[in-house]
Amino acid sequence: PKILAAKIVDQAQKRAWYFFTVLEENYPVNNQLVSQGQPLVKSFVHPSASLEFAEKNNRWVVSYYNDNFPAAAPAFSEGQARVAKTMKPDSVYMLNGSDRFAMQKKGLYLFQTDTMKVAGFSMRVESDYPKFTKFQNLPGPLIYICTKQEYDRLELSADKKAFDRTVLSITADTERAKKLMRSYFRRVEFANEYFTSYKEGWKTDRGMIYIIFGVPDEVYRFNDREVWHYQDGKLEQTFDFVKSPTLFDPDNYVLIRNKKFREQWYEIIDLWRNARF
Repeated sequence: PKILAAKIVDQAQKRAWYFFTVLEENYPVNNQLVSQGQPLVKSFVHPSASLEFAEKNNRWVVSYYNDNFPAAAPAFSEGQARVAKTMKPDSVYMLNGSDRFAMQKKGLYLFQTDTMKVAGFSMRVESDYPKFTKFQNLPGPLIYICTKQEYDRLELSADKKAFDRTVLSITADTERAKKLMRSYFRRVEFANEYFTSYKEGWKTDRGMIYIIFGVPDEVYRFNDREVWHYQDGKLEQTFDFVKSPTLFDPDNYVLIRNKKFREQWYEIIDLWRNARF
């Protein structure tokens, strides 16, 4: 197999780390997207970005999906929100390898040379992303720390003032509300930046755990899984993510959920709601 290796050196501490990943036989699939002469290394792009294929050969079938994928279920959940095994595209069109194009609709795009084969690559198109600046996009990620009633009120907020009133009702203090929003959405931005997959980064299992628990103290990566370990004072927890490749994301990871996470989960959520995290 082909292996991509990296050596990272901290000159000040005179330490070095080695990282590697095995490149699957059909991944990447003979091509990638380029914008302004630079290959897209993230899993998302903004609407109207001028794009082209790195390799100009072949004709490509583009399938567009406008699905609103569910947010990750809590770590203790016995039944997670699953995505359907098959998805019907909202539209399908063709592109030549030499075409310049833009993807103007928000959603998921799949590129294939042969739709009869389980091979291709995907890209999300997102505006106001990875950092959310419009209040209409703020309710979604707060689902992890809100009650159902609070979340419903946030989603139904007609304007920023109504949204702020609901957030204030959670923290009961203006300064705590500001601290909550600032700290929480800084993590949401990071999750979007680094964990975007077939769905938004904050909706993924790794994105959820990062938002709630922060940067793990140790990460162990194996061929088939990642292990995140936290050990900070009272917080000591380990989360296992199993590699679950899909056509849309060969590097998709799924959290192994367990009821034992319930107590500590709600302890952390309480810290968030009181802006003491």
